[in-house]
Amino acid sequence: MKRRDFLKQTTSGIFGAMLGFSCRASAGQALSKPNILLVIYDDQSWRECSAYGCSSVQTPNFDRVARDGVLFNYAYCSAPSCAPSRAALLTGRNFWELEQGAFIQAWLPSKYSVLPDLLETVGYYAGYTGKGWGPGLLPESGRKRNPAGDIFNDVKIKAPPDGVSNIDYAANFSKFLDSRPKGKPFYFWAGLFEPHHPHGKDNYKQPGMDPSSAKLPAFTPDTAGVRRYRTNYLWEVQHADNTLGQLLELLEERGELAHTLVIVTADNGTPTPRAKANVYDWGVRMPLAMMWPGRIKSGRKVDDFVNFIDLSPTILDAAGISVPKEMSGRSALNVLFAAGSGRVDGSRDCTFAGLEWHGEQPPCNQSSRMVRDERFQYIVNYGTGPRMTLNSKHQRPDSEYEKSAETLDVAALLSAHQDHPKVNRFIPLIQGARPHEELYDCVADPDELINLADKPEFVAVKEKLRARLEAYQRSTKDPRITGDMELFEKTRAFVIDRKSKGYH
Repeated sequence: MKRRDFLKQTTSGIFGAMLGFSCRASAGQALSKPNILLVIYDDQSWRECSAYGCSSVQTPNFDRVARDGVLFNYAYCSAPSCAPSRAALLTGRNFWELEQGAFIQAWLPSKYSVLPDLLETVGYYAGYTGKGWGPGLLPESGRKRNPAGDIFNDVKIKAPPDGVSNIDYAANFSKFLDSRPKGKPFYFWAGLFEPHHPHGKDNYKQPGMDPSSAKLPAFTPDTAGVRRYRTNYLWEVQHADNTLGQLLELLEERGELAHTLVIVTADNGTPTPRAKANVYDWGVRMPLAMMWPGRIKSGRKVDDFVNFIDLSPTILDAAGISVPKEMSGRSALNVLFAAGSGRVDGSRDCTFAGLEWHGEQPPCNQSSRMVRDERFQYIVNYGTGPRMTLNSKHQRPDSEYEKSAETLDVAALLSAHQDHPKVNRFIPLIQGARPHEELYDCVADPDELINLADKPEFVAVKEKLRARLEAYQRSTKDPRITGDMELFEKTRAFVIDRKSKGYH
């Protein structure tokens, strides 16, 4: 049973909304094929976009897309790791449904249809710039090109800022548009490498950057060094937002924006311990805004849960293409075409995500699954070893703590001063062993610090969410619930060995 069957609509209000949508768009069939611009940041959670009201920097171009379109309050990637996250987006399937595609540094088998290939069959001109699917192996997949489409990366920036890619995304987008056959709609994936590390070491000195105002997760130490690293990262968040502005400006200059569906998101969360490569909200809750001038009502904020596996079905639906039955995601076009804010589709009341591997070596094992509803998140961990290893070779005497606190980021600071009283309280959250089950009240505890899984008063909540997660895993044939783990185990061994050899 697929997700569209698993999450059925249950209210007459939603049924009425769907009737209205069907009359207006007939599930996309009556609309002329729109252009599609999909912009994907690398390593950025919803917390870094000012439209959500919780960022310490401004992102005016993302905010513009949200203001002129729809802002999604509950958008989630399938996995907090770039390759499986991008694979899920491109295929409309949960990462665990993609065999080797579930792992970073493996491959996405060619038997799984991907979005640009499907769009090309109905006349779209498809391409990408920057980072497409990856990192991983292409020849082993049986594919002739990157799953994101034909590459447009030739135009370079001569002297990019420190830590920033030399790919000129806007110029490559312009080159793509110049090469488009006349009359064809386009699909373009702008895969920004920013704000992924490395970050310029002096970004915090840039105009408008202020380490003292940077908002830190509650699970990291608050030191001058941590604030400096966070601000170096936030400058690249602003740089990526400026790039989005260039792409939008190019569409306007060419008269294309009015008939382009613009989707802006990121592949996984914030690059700090207990965020990226973790299934907490800091790792899997994404920024997501969509605008379609003249087609969808602007200025709306919706609370419907939308997952990356829903993006391909949404784009296909907008293009008038039937969503393949093998896709587990379902179109959110009804949410886009609705008039109101809040919860539009009553069946979109939760989402699912997880992880198999993100470069960790034994005894660490980050394999997990989660379900998130509007208040609670339930997590099951399949590896119960330490979350990460701290390098004891870098340990320093406590007398040097103040000096370390001025210069080191989170992981390095914890390695240097594991027993220091200003640091050791963070060790259980960042390095400690993973419990088998976790439960968080995300309203009362947004940074997910207090595990409620063993609290008697939350037993009913935990059991309800556990049952919901397991039912969804069974419906999508997750190897973690079916027990058919042979391929996953072989792939894990393969990528661990590949990492040990430097990914050569």
